[in-house]
Amino acid sequence: MQKKHYVFFDSAYQGFASDNYHDDTWSLKTLSAKYVRCQLAQSFSKNFGLYGERTGTLSIVCTNTDEKNVISTKFKEACLPIYSNPPVHGARIVDLILSDKELTNEWEQEVLFMSKRLR
Repeated sequence: MQKKHYVFFDSAYQGFASDNYHDDTWSLKTLSAKYVRCQLAQSFSKNFGLYGERTGTLSIVCTNTDEKNVISTKFKEACLPIYSNPPVHGARIVDLILSDKELTNEWEQEVLFMSKRLR
């Protein structure tokens, strides 16, 4: 039986490591190409200045629809008893910015400015 390998990433400060939001995904892209399953917890609280909004995502790469359905059901079973209506304010801000090329470019420049300022 072939072993299944899993990799889990936690990305909270994307854009602050290399001064480039896209370059900071190098390890994710490299390792996810070599593993059977890839999971990503991604926070937008720091790099979007949304402290206190608890804005982020959990992404899981599935190999087929059946697997997706099982994982989706398990997450609903785990999350719904804890909270049924997570906050959406921060998520809508991130979606608005990343859905607009001009706003995305402006945000990327602000992340670059902040990462240099932090150094």
